[in-house]
Amino acid sequence: MHTFTGVSASPGVVIGPVEQIDHGTTGLHRIVCDPFRERALYDVAVVLAKDELRRLSQRAKGPDADILLFQIALLEDESFTNEIGDYIAAGAGGAAAVERAEQIFARRLRDVDDEYIRERSVDVCDVCRRVVDILDGRPRRRLHLKRPSILVADRFFPSDLFSLDRRMILGLASNQDSTISHAAIMARSMGLPAVLQLGDGVAALAAGKRAILDANLEDGSGCLIIDPDGAHIAQADCKIALNRLHGNESDPVAALPCLTKDGAAFRLLTMTNLSNAEDKALPQAAVGVGLLRTESVILNDLSEAEQLERLKERLEATDGAMLAVRTCDANADDEAPWTAAVRESLQGHRLLWPQIRALLQAAPGGDLRLLFPMIAGAEDWDACLREVTACRDELQSRGIEVGRLPPMGCIVDMPSAALLAGELIQHGAQILAIDIEDLARYTLGLVKDPAAAASRAASPAVQRLVKEVLRQAEGTGVLVYLCGITVASVDQMPAYLHLGIRHFATEPAALLPLKKRLMEEDLNKTI
Repeated sequence: MHTFTGVSASPGVVIGPVEQIDHGTTGLHRIVCDPFRERALYDVAVVLAKDELRRLSQRAKGPDADILLFQIALLEDESFTNEIGDYIAAGAGGAAAVERAEQIFARRLRDVDDEYIRERSVDVCDVCRRVVDILDGRPRRRLHLKRPSILVADRFFPSDLFSLDRRMILGLASNQDSTISHAAIMARSMGLPAVLQLGDGVAALAAGKRAILDANLEDGSGCLIIDPDGAHIAQADCKIALNRLHGNESDPVAALPCLTKDGAAFRLLTMTNLSNAEDKALPQAAVGVGLLRTESVILNDLSEAEQLERLKERLEATDGAMLAVRTCDANADDEAPWTAAVRESLQGHRLLWPQIRALLQAAPGGDLRLLFPMIAGAEDWDACLREVTACRDELQSRGIEVGRLPPMGCIVDMPSAALLAGELIQHGAQILAIDIEDLARYTLGLVKDPAAAASRAASPAVQRLVKEVLRQAEGTGVLVYLCGITVASVDQMPAYLHLGIRHFATEPAALLPLKKRLMEEDLNKTI
Protein backbone atom coordinates (compact mmCIF):
# COMPACT_ATOMS: atom_id res chain seq x y z
CA MET A 1 0.00 0.00 0.00
CA HIS A 2 1.26 3.48 -0.92
CA THR A 3 -0.34 6.78 0.08
CA PHE A 4 0.36 10.05 -1.75
CA THR A 5 -0.97 13.42 -0.63
CA GLY A 6 -1.87 16.30 -2.93
CA VAL A 7 -4.22 19.25 -3.29
CA SER A 8 -7.96 18.67 -3.41
CA ALA A 9 -9.48 20.44 -6.42
CA SER A 10 -12.96 18.91 -6.24
CA PRO A 11 -14.44 17.02 -3.26
CA GLY A 12 -15.50 13.40 -3.13
CA VAL A 13 -14.32 9.86 -2.36
CA VAL A 14 -14.16 6.95 -4.82
CA ILE A 15 -12.69 3.47 -4.99
CA GLY A 16 -11.85 1.79 -8.28
CA PRO A 17 -9.33 0.64 -10.87
CA VAL A 18 -6.79 3.12 -12.19
CA GLU A 19 -6.25 3.94 -15.86
CA GLN A 20 -3.27 6.05 -16.86
CA ILE A 21 -3.26 8.59 -19.66
CA ASP A 22 0.33 8.31 -20.86
CA HIS A 23 1.55 10.87 -23.37
CA GLY A 24 4.44 8.58 -24.17
CA THR A 25 7.91 9.34 -25.47
CA THR A 26 8.44 11.09 -28.76
CA GLY A 27 11.47 11.23 -31.00
CA LEU A 28 12.09 7.53 -31.56
CA HIS A 29 13.39 6.37 -34.98
CA ARG A 30 13.21 9.80 -36.64
CA ILE A 31 14.88 10.32 -39.99
CA VAL A 32 15.39 13.95 -41.02
CA CYS A 33 14.82 14.69 -44.70
CA ASP A 34 15.84 17.79 -46.63
CA PRO A 35 14.30 21.09 -45.39
CA PHE A 36 11.79 21.36 -48.26
CA ARG A 37 10.38 17.91 -47.57
CA GLU A 38 10.37 18.48 -43.79
CA ARG A 39 8.42 21.73 -44.29
CA ALA A 40 5.94 19.99 -46.58
CA LEU A 41 5.43 17.20 -44.03
CA TYR A 42 4.89 19.80 -41.31
CA ASP A 43 2.31 21.67 -43.42
CA VAL A 44 0.39 18.42 -44.03
CA ALA A 45 0.52 17.53 -40.31
CA VAL A 46 -0.94 20.94 -39.42
CA VAL A 47 -3.82 20.42 -41.85
CA LEU A 48 -4.57 17.01 -40.32
CA ALA A 49 -4.29 18.36 -36.76
CA LYS A 50 -6.66 21.24 -37.49
CA ASP A 51 -9.14 18.83 -39.05
CA GLU A 52 -9.06 16.65 -35.91
CA LEU A 53 -9.50 19.69 -33.68
CA ARG A 54 -12.47 20.95 -35.71
CA ARG A 55 -14.17 17.56 -35.40
CA LEU A 56 -13.62 17.62 -31.64
CA SER A 57 -14.90 21.20 -31.38
CA GLN A 58 -18.18 20.20 -33.04
CA ARG A 59 -18.92 17.96 -30.03
CA ALA A 60 -17.55 20.34 -27.40
CA LYS A 61 -19.47 23.09 -25.61
CA GLY A 62 -18.65 26.36 -23.91
CA PRO A 63 -15.09 26.65 -22.57
CA ASP A 64 -14.13 23.26 -24.07
CA ALA A 65 -14.91 24.56 -27.56
CA ASP A 66 -13.01 27.79 -26.82
CA ILE A 67 -9.89 25.79 -25.92
CA LEU A 68 -10.03 23.84 -29.17
CA LEU A 69 -10.53 27.01 -31.19
CA PHE A 70 -7.52 28.53 -29.44
CA GLN A 71 -5.43 25.51 -30.42
CA ILE A 72 -6.49 25.93 -34.05
CA ALA A 73 -5.64 29.64 -33.85
CA LEU A 74 -2.18 28.83 -32.48
CA LEU A 75 -1.45 26.58 -35.48
CA GLU A 76 -2.38 29.53 -37.70
CA ASP A 77 -0.36 32.07 -35.70
CA GLU A 78 2.32 33.67 -37.87
CA SER A 79 4.96 33.97 -35.15
CA PHE A 80 4.45 30.31 -34.16
CA THR A 81 4.68 29.13 -37.79
CA ASN A 82 7.74 31.28 -38.51
CA GLU A 83 9.54 29.93 -35.45
CA ILE A 84 9.08 26.37 -36.73
CA GLY A 85 9.86 27.27 -40.34
CA ASP A 86 13.13 28.96 -39.41
CA TYR A 87 14.29 25.95 -37.42
CA ILE A 88 13.40 23.56 -40.24
CA ALA A 89 15.27 25.79 -42.71
CA ALA A 90 18.32 25.55 -40.42
CA GLY A 91 18.29 21.76 -40.86
CA ALA A 92 16.06 20.46 -38.08
CA GLY A 93 13.31 17.91 -38.58
CA GLY A 94 9.69 19.06 -38.50
CA ALA A 95 8.88 17.19 -35.27
CA ALA A 96 11.94 18.57 -33.47
CA ALA A 97 11.05 22.08 -34.68
CA VAL A 98 7.53 21.76 -33.23
CA GLU A 99 8.91 20.47 -29.92
CA ARG A 100 11.29 23.43 -29.76
CA ALA A 101 8.45 25.88 -30.49
CA GLU A 102 6.36 24.17 -27.80
CA GLN A 103 9.07 24.79 -25.21
CA ILE A 104 9.46 28.45 -26.25
CA PHE A 105 5.78 29.39 -26.36
CA ALA A 106 4.75 27.33 -23.32
CA ARG A 107 7.59 28.87 -21.32
CA ARG A 108 6.41 32.36 -22.27
CA LEU A 109 3.01 31.58 -20.82
CA ARG A 110 4.45 29.99 -17.69
CA ASP A 111 6.49 33.16 -17.07
CA VAL A 112 3.38 35.40 -17.08
CA ASP A 113 2.33 36.59 -13.61
CA ASP A 114 -1.35 35.74 -14.14
CA GLU A 115 -1.98 32.16 -12.94
CA TYR A 116 -4.91 31.65 -15.32
CA ILE A 117 -2.73 32.57 -18.32
CA ARG A 118 0.09 30.35 -17.04
CA GLU A 119 -2.25 27.37 -17.00
CA ARG A 120 -2.94 27.92 -20.69
CA SER A 121 0.59 26.65 -21.40
CA VAL A 122 -0.90 23.15 -21.31
CA ASP A 123 -2.96 24.07 -24.40
CA VAL A 124 0.27 24.81 -26.28
CA CYS A 125 1.71 21.46 -25.19
CA ASP A 126 -1.51 19.68 -26.17
CA VAL A 127 -1.70 21.00 -29.73
CA CYS A 128 2.05 20.63 -30.32
CA ARG A 129 1.94 17.01 -29.13
CA ARG A 130 -0.87 16.37 -31.62
CA VAL A 131 1.25 17.67 -34.52
CA VAL A 132 4.34 15.78 -33.34
CA ASP A 133 2.37 12.53 -33.08
CA ILE A 134 1.22 12.96 -36.67
CA LEU A 135 4.78 13.64 -37.86
CA ASP A 136 6.14 10.65 -35.90
CA GLY A 137 3.34 8.38 -37.09
CA ARG A 138 2.20 7.69 -33.53
CA PRO A 139 -1.37 6.35 -33.27
CA ARG A 140 -3.87 8.78 -31.74
CA ARG A 141 -6.48 6.27 -30.62
CA ARG A 142 -9.28 7.28 -28.35
CA LEU A 143 -9.00 5.78 -24.89
CA HIS A 144 -11.92 3.40 -24.37
CA LEU A 145 -12.69 2.81 -20.72
CA LYS A 146 -14.20 -0.65 -20.32
CA ARG A 147 -15.21 0.00 -16.72
CA PRO A 148 -15.59 3.08 -14.48
CA SER A 149 -12.05 4.10 -13.55
CA ILE A 150 -9.94 6.67 -11.77
CA LEU A 151 -7.88 8.49 -14.39
CA VAL A 152 -4.30 9.41 -13.59
CA ALA A 153 -1.78 11.43 -15.60
CA ASP A 154 1.42 13.32 -15.16
CA ARG A 155 -0.57 16.31 -16.45
CA PHE A 156 -3.93 16.21 -18.19
CA PHE A 157 -4.19 17.78 -21.63
CA PRO A 158 -7.61 19.18 -22.59
CA SER A 159 -7.96 16.73 -25.48
CA ASP A 160 -7.38 13.82 -23.07
CA LEU A 161 -10.79 14.43 -21.55
CA PHE A 162 -12.83 15.72 -24.51
CA SER A 163 -13.19 12.35 -26.20
CA LEU A 164 -13.92 10.20 -23.15
CA ASP A 165 -17.26 8.86 -22.02
CA ARG A 166 -17.54 10.96 -18.88
CA ARG A 167 -19.90 8.45 -17.27
CA MET A 168 -16.93 6.08 -17.03
CA ILE A 169 -14.71 8.52 -15.11
CA LEU A 170 -14.74 8.05 -11.33
CA GLY A 171 -12.22 10.78 -10.54
CA LEU A 172 -9.01 12.48 -11.61
CA ALA A 173 -5.53 12.34 -10.07
CA SER A 174 -2.57 14.25 -11.45
CA ASN A 175 1.10 14.64 -10.65
CA GLN A 176 1.31 18.32 -11.65
CA ASP A 177 -2.00 20.06 -12.51
CA SER A 178 -3.09 23.07 -10.44
CA THR A 179 -6.49 23.94 -8.99
CA ILE A 180 -7.29 26.22 -11.95
CA SER A 181 -6.17 23.78 -14.64
CA HIS A 182 -8.63 22.47 -17.20
CA ALA A 183 -8.71 19.12 -15.40
CA ALA A 184 -9.67 20.81 -12.11
CA ILE A 185 -12.36 22.93 -13.77
CA MET A 186 -13.85 19.91 -15.52
CA ALA A 187 -13.81 17.85 -12.31
CA ARG A 188 -15.72 20.54 -10.44
CA SER A 189 -18.24 21.02 -13.23
CA MET A 190 -18.85 17.25 -13.45
CA GLY A 191 -18.93 16.71 -9.68
CA LEU A 192 -15.94 14.35 -9.80
CA PRO A 193 -13.36 14.11 -7.01
CA ALA A 194 -9.93 15.37 -8.08
CA VAL A 195 -6.57 15.37 -6.30
CA LEU A 196 -3.70 17.20 -7.97
CA GLN A 197 0.00 17.90 -7.42
CA LEU A 198 0.68 14.38 -6.14
CA GLY A 199 4.32 14.48 -7.24
CA ASP A 200 6.45 12.95 -9.97
CA GLY A 201 5.99 9.27 -10.75
CA VAL A 202 2.72 8.73 -8.89
CA ALA A 203 0.60 8.27 -12.04
CA ALA A 204 2.91 5.60 -13.43
CA LEU A 205 3.01 3.78 -10.08
CA ALA A 206 -0.80 3.75 -9.82
CA ALA A 207 -1.47 2.57 -13.37
CA GLY A 208 -3.36 -0.73 -13.49
CA LYS A 209 -3.78 -0.88 -9.72
CA ARG A 210 -6.81 -0.45 -7.48
CA ALA A 211 -6.92 2.79 -5.52
CA ILE A 212 -8.87 5.07 -3.21
CA LEU A 213 -9.12 8.70 -4.29
CA ASP A 214 -10.07 10.79 -1.26
CA ALA A 215 -10.48 14.52 -1.90
CA ASN A 216 -12.31 15.11 1.40
CA LEU A 217 -9.47 15.37 3.91
CA GLU A 218 -10.18 17.80 6.74
CA ASP A 219 -7.28 20.15 5.95
CA GLY A 220 -8.47 20.70 2.37
CA SER A 221 -5.91 18.31 0.89
CA GLY A 222 -6.55 14.97 -0.78
CA CYS A 223 -4.81 11.64 -1.21
CA LEU A 224 -4.43 8.72 -3.55
CA ILE A 225 -4.05 5.35 -1.78
CA ILE A 226 -2.68 2.69 -4.12
CA ASP A 227 -3.43 -0.97 -3.32
CA PRO A 228 -5.34 -0.06 -0.13
CA ASP A 229 -5.78 -2.59 2.66
CA GLY A 230 -9.13 -3.70 4.08
CA ALA A 231 -9.19 -1.09 6.84
CA HIS A 232 -8.73 1.79 4.39
CA ILE A 233 -11.36 0.38 2.03
CA ALA A 234 -13.85 0.08 4.90
CA GLN A 235 -13.15 3.66 5.95
CA ALA A 236 -13.58 4.90 2.37
CA ASP A 237 -16.83 2.92 1.99
CA CYS A 238 -18.13 4.67 5.10
CA LYS A 239 -17.29 8.08 3.67
CA ILE A 240 -18.94 7.19 0.36
CA ALA A 241 -22.09 6.01 2.15
CA LEU A 242 -22.28 9.27 4.10
CA ASN A 243 -21.82 11.28 0.91
CA ARG A 244 -24.62 9.34 -0.78
CA LEU A 245 -26.86 9.80 2.25
CA HIS A 246 -26.56 13.57 1.97
CA GLY A 247 -25.96 13.78 -1.74
CA ASN A 248 -29.56 14.01 -2.90
CA GLU A 249 -30.14 17.31 -1.12
CA SER A 250 -28.19 20.54 -1.35
CA ASP A 251 -26.08 21.44 1.64
CA PRO A 252 -28.46 23.09 4.14
CA VAL A 253 -25.75 25.60 5.06
CA ALA A 254 -26.22 27.22 1.63
CA ALA A 255 -29.65 28.50 2.64
CA LEU A 256 -28.61 29.79 6.07
CA PRO A 257 -27.90 33.50 6.58
CA CYS A 258 -24.24 34.53 6.48
CA LEU A 259 -23.75 35.26 10.17
CA THR A 260 -20.87 34.59 12.54
CA LYS A 261 -21.47 32.91 15.91
CA ASP A 262 -21.88 36.32 17.53
CA GLY A 263 -24.32 37.53 14.85
CA ALA A 264 -22.03 39.66 12.65
CA ALA A 265 -23.15 39.63 9.01
CA PHE A 266 -20.81 38.95 6.10
CA ARG A 267 -21.43 38.65 2.37
CA LEU A 268 -20.15 36.11 -0.15
CA LEU A 269 -19.54 36.96 -3.81
CA THR A 270 -18.49 34.56 -6.52
CA MET A 271 -15.78 34.71 -9.18
CA THR A 272 -16.15 33.51 -12.74
CA ASN A 273 -14.88 34.07 -16.28
CA LEU A 274 -16.56 35.81 -19.18
CA SER A 275 -15.88 32.79 -21.41
CA ASN A 276 -17.77 30.36 -19.17
CA ALA A 277 -20.90 29.43 -21.08
CA GLU A 278 -22.51 27.53 -18.21
CA ASP A 279 -23.54 28.39 -14.66
CA LYS A 280 -24.17 32.08 -15.30
CA ALA A 281 -26.76 32.18 -12.50
CA LEU A 282 -25.47 33.01 -9.03
CA PRO A 283 -24.84 30.10 -6.65
CA GLN A 284 -27.23 30.03 -3.69
CA ALA A 285 -24.63 31.26 -1.20
CA ALA A 286 -23.49 34.24 -3.32
CA VAL A 287 -25.07 37.70 -3.44
CA GLY A 288 -23.20 38.90 -6.51
CA VAL A 289 -20.16 38.48 -8.73
CA GLY A 290 -17.12 40.07 -7.14
CA LEU A 291 -14.75 39.29 -10.00
CA LEU A 292 -15.65 38.55 -13.61
CA ARG A 293 -12.37 37.81 -15.38
CA THR A 294 -12.11 38.74 -19.05
CA GLU A 295 -8.99 36.97 -20.39
CA SER A 296 -11.18 35.51 -23.15
CA VAL A 297 -11.29 38.99 -24.71
CA ILE A 298 -7.61 38.52 -25.52
CA LEU A 299 -7.63 34.75 -25.97
CA ASN A 300 -10.50 34.83 -28.49
CA ASP A 301 -10.04 38.39 -29.82
CA LEU A 302 -13.71 39.13 -29.14
CA SER A 303 -15.22 42.06 -30.98
CA GLU A 304 -16.95 44.92 -29.19
CA ALA A 305 -20.34 43.53 -30.22
CA GLU A 306 -19.50 40.02 -28.97
CA GLN A 307 -18.30 41.40 -25.63
CA LEU A 308 -21.43 43.52 -25.29
CA GLU A 309 -23.66 40.51 -25.92
CA ARG A 310 -21.87 38.37 -23.31
CA LEU A 311 -21.96 41.16 -20.74
CA LYS A 312 -25.70 41.63 -21.28
CA GLU A 313 -26.22 37.89 -20.74
CA ARG A 314 -24.23 38.03 -17.52
CA LEU A 315 -26.15 41.03 -16.20
CA GLU A 316 -29.47 39.38 -17.00
CA ALA A 317 -28.38 36.17 -15.23
CA THR A 318 -27.32 38.03 -12.07
CA ASP A 319 -30.85 39.53 -11.85
CA GLY A 320 -29.87 42.90 -10.42
CA ALA A 321 -27.01 41.67 -8.24
CA MET A 322 -23.55 43.22 -8.40
CA LEU A 323 -21.33 42.25 -11.35
CA ALA A 324 -17.77 43.54 -10.96
CA VAL A 325 -15.78 43.16 -14.19
CA ARG A 326 -11.98 42.98 -14.13
CA THR A 327 -10.75 44.62 -17.31
CA CYS A 328 -8.00 43.08 -19.43
CA ASP A 329 -4.45 44.00 -18.62
CA ALA A 330 -2.40 43.91 -21.79
CA ASN A 331 0.87 44.25 -19.89
CA ALA A 332 0.31 40.94 -18.12
CA ASP A 333 -0.29 39.14 -21.40
CA ASP A 334 2.25 40.67 -23.76
CA GLU A 335 4.41 37.52 -23.95
CA ALA A 336 1.51 35.36 -25.11
CA PRO A 337 1.95 34.19 -28.70
CA TRP A 338 -1.51 35.22 -29.88
CA THR A 339 -1.46 38.83 -28.65
CA ALA A 340 0.61 40.47 -31.39
CA ALA A 341 -2.53 41.53 -33.24
CA VAL A 342 -4.14 42.65 -30.00
CA ARG A 343 -1.12 44.77 -29.08
CA GLU A 344 -1.32 46.33 -32.52
CA SER A 345 -4.96 47.23 -31.90
CA LEU A 346 -4.09 48.92 -28.60
CA GLN A 347 -2.38 51.78 -30.48
CA GLY A 348 -0.38 52.69 -27.38
CA HIS A 349 -3.26 52.31 -24.93
CA ARG A 350 -2.97 50.10 -21.88
CA LEU A 351 -6.54 48.88 -22.04
CA LEU A 352 -8.60 47.47 -24.86
CA TRP A 353 -10.88 50.29 -25.94
CA PRO A 354 -13.49 47.92 -27.46
CA GLN A 355 -13.84 46.33 -24.02
CA ILE A 356 -14.35 49.68 -22.30
CA ARG A 357 -16.93 50.72 -24.91
CA ALA A 358 -18.77 47.40 -24.46
CA LEU A 359 -18.78 47.84 -20.68
CA LEU A 360 -20.15 51.39 -20.89
CA GLN A 361 -22.94 50.25 -23.21
CA ALA A 362 -23.82 47.25 -21.02
CA ALA A 363 -23.78 49.17 -17.72
CA PRO A 364 -27.40 50.43 -17.80
CA GLY A 365 -28.60 46.80 -17.86
CA GLY A 366 -27.73 46.11 -14.22
CA ASP A 367 -25.36 46.73 -11.34
CA LEU A 368 -22.17 46.60 -13.41
CA ARG A 369 -18.91 47.85 -11.89
CA LEU A 370 -15.47 48.28 -13.46
CA LEU A 371 -12.27 47.08 -11.83
CA PHE A 372 -8.83 47.97 -13.21
CA PRO A 373 -5.93 45.62 -12.37
CA MET A 374 -2.23 46.37 -11.87
CA ILE A 375 -2.76 49.90 -10.55
CA ALA A 376 0.45 51.02 -8.84
CA GLY A 377 -0.85 54.43 -7.79
CA ALA A 378 -2.86 57.52 -8.67
CA GLU A 379 -1.00 58.07 -11.95
CA ASP A 380 -2.10 54.68 -13.29
CA TRP A 381 -5.62 55.27 -12.03
CA ASP A 382 -5.86 58.69 -13.73
CA ALA A 383 -4.66 57.12 -17.01
CA CYS A 384 -7.49 54.57 -16.80
CA LEU A 385 -10.06 57.30 -16.20
CA ARG A 386 -8.81 59.22 -19.24
CA GLU A 387 -9.30 56.14 -21.38
CA VAL A 388 -12.84 55.64 -20.05
CA THR A 389 -13.62 59.28 -20.85
CA ALA A 390 -12.20 58.89 -24.35
CA CYS A 391 -14.30 55.77 -24.95
CA ARG A 392 -17.44 57.53 -23.70
CA ASP A 393 -16.75 60.47 -26.05
CA GLU A 394 -16.27 58.10 -28.98
CA LEU A 395 -19.57 56.33 -28.25
CA GLN A 396 -21.39 59.64 -28.07
CA SER A 397 -19.85 60.69 -31.38
CA ARG A 398 -21.48 57.56 -32.85
CA GLY A 399 -24.82 58.68 -31.47
CA ILE A 400 -24.78 56.19 -28.58
CA GLU A 401 -25.80 58.05 -25.44
CA VAL A 402 -23.83 57.15 -22.31
CA GLY A 403 -25.38 58.34 -19.07
CA ARG A 404 -23.72 58.27 -15.69
CA LEU A 405 -20.53 56.20 -15.67
CA PRO A 406 -20.76 52.94 -13.73
CA PRO A 407 -18.99 52.68 -10.35
CA MET A 408 -15.29 52.16 -10.91
CA GLY A 409 -12.47 50.91 -8.76
CA CYS A 410 -9.26 48.94 -8.88
CA ILE A 411 -7.86 45.55 -8.01
CA VAL A 412 -5.45 45.97 -5.11
CA ASP A 413 -2.93 43.35 -6.19
CA MET A 414 0.33 45.21 -5.47
CA PRO A 415 1.63 46.59 -2.15
CA SER A 416 1.90 50.10 -3.62
CA ALA A 417 -1.85 50.17 -4.30
CA ALA A 418 -2.56 49.15 -0.71
CA LEU A 419 -0.26 51.82 0.70
CA LEU A 420 -1.70 54.52 -1.59
CA ALA A 421 -5.36 53.54 -1.19
CA GLY A 422 -6.22 57.00 0.16
CA GLU A 423 -4.84 58.70 -2.94
CA LEU A 424 -6.77 56.33 -5.20
CA ILE A 425 -9.96 57.17 -3.32
CA GLN A 426 -9.24 60.91 -3.59
CA HIS A 427 -8.86 60.46 -7.35
CA GLY A 428 -12.26 58.78 -7.66
CA ALA A 429 -11.89 55.07 -6.90
CA GLN A 430 -15.22 53.85 -5.51
CA ILE A 431 -14.26 50.17 -5.04
CA LEU A 432 -11.07 48.54 -3.76
CA ALA A 433 -11.11 44.80 -4.47
CA ILE A 434 -8.11 43.27 -2.73
CA ASP A 435 -6.87 40.23 -4.66
CA ILE A 436 -5.58 38.53 -1.55
CA GLU A 437 -3.55 35.77 -3.19
CA ASP A 438 -1.92 38.13 -5.71
CA LEU A 439 -1.17 40.64 -2.95
CA ALA A 440 0.49 37.83 -0.98
CA ARG A 441 2.52 36.81 -4.01
CA TYR A 442 3.87 40.30 -4.65
CA THR A 443 4.39 41.10 -0.96
CA LEU A 444 6.15 37.87 0.01
CA GLY A 445 8.20 37.35 -3.15
CA LEU A 446 6.11 34.37 -4.28
CA VAL A 447 5.20 35.60 -7.76
CA LYS A 448 5.87 32.20 -9.34
CA ASP A 449 4.56 30.10 -6.44
CA PRO A 450 0.78 30.71 -6.14
CA ALA A 451 0.29 27.59 -4.00
CA ALA A 452 2.63 28.96 -1.35
CA ALA A 453 0.95 32.37 -1.59
CA ALA A 454 -2.47 30.82 -0.93
CA SER A 455 -1.23 29.12 2.23
CA ARG A 456 0.35 32.37 3.47
CA ALA A 457 -2.42 34.76 2.45
CA ALA A 458 -2.89 35.81 6.08
CA SER A 459 0.78 36.45 6.84
CA PRO A 460 1.43 39.45 9.11
CA ALA A 461 2.80 41.59 6.26
CA VAL A 462 -0.25 41.01 4.06
CA GLN A 463 -2.63 41.58 6.98
CA ARG A 464 -0.92 44.89 7.69
CA LEU A 465 -1.44 46.02 4.10
CA VAL A 466 -5.14 45.07 4.20
CA LYS A 467 -5.52 46.88 7.52
CA GLU A 468 -3.96 49.96 5.93
CA VAL A 469 -6.48 49.85 3.07
CA LEU A 470 -9.35 49.64 5.55
CA ARG A 471 -7.93 52.52 7.58
CA GLN A 472 -7.60 54.80 4.56
CA ALA A 473 -11.06 53.86 3.25
CA GLU A 474 -12.81 54.36 6.60
CA GLY A 475 -15.60 56.91 6.42
CA THR A 476 -15.36 57.36 2.64
CA GLY A 477 -18.19 55.01 1.63
CA VAL A 478 -15.79 53.08 -0.63
CA LEU A 479 -16.50 49.35 -0.83
CA VAL A 480 -13.48 47.29 0.25
CA TYR A 481 -13.59 43.52 -0.18
CA LEU A 482 -11.35 40.51 -0.74
CA CYS A 483 -11.28 38.63 -4.03
CA GLY A 484 -9.04 35.98 -5.56
CA ILE A 485 -9.96 33.50 -2.82
CA THR A 486 -9.55 29.82 -3.72
CA VAL A 487 -10.17 26.58 -1.88
CA ALA A 488 -6.52 26.59 -0.84
CA SER A 489 -6.82 29.92 0.99
CA VAL A 490 -10.17 29.42 2.79
CA ASP A 491 -8.54 28.79 6.18
CA GLN A 492 -6.68 32.12 5.91
CA MET A 493 -9.86 34.20 5.66
CA PRO A 494 -11.06 34.38 9.31
CA ALA A 495 -8.12 36.70 10.03
CA TYR A 496 -9.59 39.25 7.62
CA LEU A 497 -13.08 38.87 9.06
CA HIS A 498 -11.58 39.94 12.40
CA LEU A 499 -9.81 42.86 10.68
CA GLY A 500 -13.15 44.20 9.45
CA ILE A 501 -13.60 42.74 5.95
CA ARG A 502 -17.24 41.81 5.38
CA HIS A 503 -17.35 40.93 1.65
CA PHE A 504 -15.45 37.95 0.22
CA ALA A 505 -15.31 36.99 -3.49
CA THR A 506 -14.31 33.37 -4.01
CA GLU A 507 -14.26 30.69 -6.66
CA PRO A 508 -17.53 28.67 -6.69
CA ALA A 509 -15.90 25.55 -5.22
CA ALA A 510 -14.85 27.54 -2.14
CA LEU A 511 -18.19 29.27 -1.45
CA LEU A 512 -19.63 26.74 1.00
CA PRO A 513 -16.32 25.84 2.68
CA LEU A 514 -15.67 29.54 3.25
CA LYS A 515 -19.20 30.15 4.50
CA LYS A 516 -18.92 27.31 7.02
CA ARG A 517 -15.51 28.52 8.13
CA LEU A 518 -16.64 32.11 8.71
CA MET A 519 -19.85 31.02 10.46
CA GLU A 520 -17.67 29.32 13.08
CA GLU A 521 -16.00 32.61 14.04
CA ASP A 522 -16.84 34.67 17.12
CA LEU A 523 -15.68 38.26 16.62
CA ASN A 524 -15.82 38.88 20.37
CA LYS A 525 -12.83 36.59 20.72
CA THR A 526 -9.39 37.63 19.57
CA ILE A 527 -7.32 35.37 17.35
